[in-house]
Amino acid sequence: MSTEQGPPRSKSELERRLDASWSLLEQRIDKLDERQLTSPADPADWTAKDHLAHLAAWERSMVYLLQGQPRHEGLGVEEAIYLDGDDDAINAVIQSATGDLPLADVLAVLRSTHEQLRALVASMSDEELQKPYSHFLPEEPGEDSGEPILGRISGNGDAHFAEHLGYIEAIVSRA
Repeated sequence: MSTEQGPPRSKSELERRLDASWSLLEQRIDKLDERQLTSPADPADWTAKDHLAHLAAWERSMVYLLQGQPRHEGLGVEEAIYLDGDDDAINAVIQSATGDLPLADVLAVLRSTHEQLRALVASMSDEELQKPYSHFLPEEPGEDSGEPILGRISGNGDAHFAEHLGYIEAIVSRA
């Protein structure tokens, strides 16, 4: 997982981080059986599968963003919930919507979404990835820090994988 400090500074650094973190996530998940991924839960009542569905949704929001589509649609939440900015509310909707999906479906969506994001990043120039959020979604209300979008991609990709892999490993270790 990405243990590097700060956002990536270039396309090549972003790609390297995404690939390394994805590889580690896949290796760790592949060692777990279906019971480990679907049965024990953390104090918030999330299973490892819930964490994987969560990662897929947030990464899909980046796919939508880079394609100029509203992120709330990628997340599968109503626009008002997304614009409220409450991540806990967004995450609750994601968990509710994906909780009954079979593990195989969650894994397929996660892998497919990651492939889509990697293909999009690969197709973009370093110059494009240095553009701010508002370049991709100029009509979306809210604040834009002006930071390059590659930091947001990293935050919803490699950094997010590292965070949730820790949660998943904690769940499995308690089982």
